This record gives sequence, structure tokens and C-alpha cells, in this order.
Amino acid sequence: MSSFGFLKKRAAVIYALFYAGQFVLLGVQLPFFAGWLSARGFIASEIGLITGAALIARLAFGPLVAFWADHQDDERQSLRLVSCLFAIAAIALIFAPGKWLIGAAAVVVIWTFGLLVPLTDSAVLRADRNGHLHYGQTRAVGSAAFLTTTIIGGALLTTFGIGASVWVMAIAASLAFAAAMSLPAGAGGRSGAKPVSWREARKLIINPIFIAVLFSAGLTQGAHAVYYAFSYLRWEAIGYTAQTIGLLWATGVVVEIIVLTRARGLVLRFGPAVLLALGAAGAVVRWTITAMEPPLWVLFLTQMLHALTFAATYLGTIEFLDRAVPTRLVNTAMTLMSTTGVGAVTGLATVIAGFVWQGQGPVAAYLMMAMMAAGAFVIALTIVKTWHGGKIFE
Repeated sequence: MSSFGFLKKRAAVIYALFYAGQFVLLGVQLPFFAGWLSARGFIASEIGLITGAALIARLAFGPLVAFWADHQDDERQSLRLVSCLFAIAAIALIFAPGKWLIGAAAVVVIWTFGLLVPLTDSAVLRADRNGHLHYGQTRAVGSAAFLTTTIIGGALLTTFGIGASVWVMAIAASLAFAAAMSLPAGAGGRSGAKPVSWREARKLIINPIFIAVLFSAGLTQGAHAVYYAFSYLRWEAIGYTAQTIGLLWATGVVVEIIVLTRARGLVLRFGPAVLLALGAAGAVVRWTITAMEPPLWVLFLTQMLHALTFAATYLGTIEFLDRAVPTRLVNTAMTLMSTTGVGAVTGLATVIAGFVWQGQGPVAAYLMMAMMAAGAFVIALTIVKTWHGGKIFE
């Protein structure tokens, strides 16, 4: 094997492990963390505030972190710093003595995860363009780690109790930090490209097509807010075990992995704008059915719509940024999409949904998510009609 071939294989393995650490934590945090917080005395509205505060913090600080990361000589520096905070906060959850410190650590864990994902995606996309790895396959490792965790985690927590969840999160975040410290130099570099200026970034913020994609993707992804924050509470109340809840989550991730591993073919067939529309339409159906609290077998089938609501929307967003945004602005655009679009919308939706859930119940909360998705679908149709498929500016 040539030296380049060895470095190429090493880059793919380390970035895959980096994703795995992040998504093992997510595989515990999303299905089960609300249950752990509930066991520590947090009510639904407080859980919503924790999740919402973390996501809104991405709006406040995410663009600044992306701008700083783009101006570093070593692209690994930002990944290492953020993953260090990620690991410290996850470990702090185990030892935090009271609700305020638990809440603060939880906010930092969710916030830093939200920063790591777009920074990692940007580095892996550049590594793909530089010939070091395949983006879809590498990103699918994260989904596979999430899938494995939801299945094994559900069985683990059924046996050992919900308290084991924070220990798994701490180990996973530490793995991510260890992988960040091992990332190879140059694979995800900008190949000498000049860092973006605030004046250039402004072109994104005022571009109508970029804004439309931001809101369409943000509303569809944000419509997962009730599912992410509160599904465990409802399904546990209905009588489902942690293992069953883990399998429900795993069902969605299986179809997500299938979509991601076939990413290039799907994008060539449908295009980014149509994928956004399909994702929004799937979300309308998914959250309407979930609101009706169907039998368990129907709920399992409904979970397969995750292929549209998350995977198609995510893939359409990433591919839009790669096709429509100048290369020098992709990292900034991705972070703006993750923070201003997905992060802020999900954060606000989670906060509002927490109070709706507390006051009106889960049916009203899920129907609110379906209405958000309907708005995303209308916006996606305008993108299909107005975007020509190329760069939105040079």
C-alpha cells in the first residue's frame, strides 16, 4: 500500500471513530436522557428549557465558532477544543450534585454536540473532495453507532436502570475527544483557500434561496423536537420498556443508514430541492400519525419515515450547500444552517413544545410538529421552482 493509500485509510478510520463517539452519545441522549432527567426531578417544561437553551446557544455562538475555525492554520484545532468541552460536560453529568449544575452540564453537552456535527461534516466533506474518504460512508458510521447504541442501550438500561445512561454518554464523549486528538493533518484542510470574511458571509444571510433552504430544512428538522425531547416520557408512560423504545429509535436509524449509503445515487435522481420537499411531506405524515398514538406495530412502520424526515432532509441540505455555495463559504454556510436554521428552530420548538406538552398533552405537541413540517413543504416547493441547480452567487 502506498503512503497516500495508508493516510487515506487512516483518515477514514479516525473520522469514522470521531463520528462514532459523537453518535454513541446521541444514541443515549435522544431516546433516554429525558428519562434520566425526569428521574432527577425535572418536569417536561424544564427538560424543554434545557434542550432549547442548548440549541439556542448554537444560534448565538455557532457562527462565531465557525468563523474562528475557518481562520485556524490547523483545521483540527477547533475540533479538539470543542470535543474537549464535550467530554468534560458529559463527565460532569455523573458528578453534578444538584439540578442547576446538572442542567448546566446538560446544556453544554447538547450545545457542544451541535457545534461538533457541522464542524466535522465540513472537515469530512473537504476530505472527500481531497480524495481521502467517502463522505456518505463515513457519515453512515455515525448512524450505525447511533443504531447500535439505541438497541444495546435499551437492553442495558432495562437491566441496569436509567442511571447507566450518563456513564455511557461520558465514555462516548471521551472517545470522541481521543479521536479528535488523533485526527490526521491535512485530510480535511482547505488546500490553501483564503478564510471567509464577514462581508462574504453576509452574502449568504441575504440570499433568498439560501434563506428558503434554511427555513425549509430548519422547520422539517425542528419538527423532530417533541420526538427528540419527550418521546421517552410518553412511551414509558404507555408501558413500553426501554428496550422497546430503543428498538423504535433503531428502526428509524436503519432506514437512515440505507439512505445515507446510497447518497450519491439518490441525489442524482431527485436533486437537493426535491429531497427537501420529500422530507417535509414525510414529516407531516409521520407526526400526524404519531399524534394519534397508534398501535405499536403501526408506530414501528411510522418510524421508517425517518428515511424522509431526517435522512432525505439532511442529504438535501448538505448537497444543496455543496452545489450552491462557493467552496470558501461551505463551512460557514453549514454552521449557519445548523445553528440558525436547525438549531434555533429546534430550540424554540422544544421550549414551546415543553409547555404545550405540560399543559395540553402529547397530541397537541405532535400536531404542532406536523404544522411546522407543512410550512417546510410549502417553502421546499418554492425552492424547486426558483433554484436553477447551480451556485447562488460567486
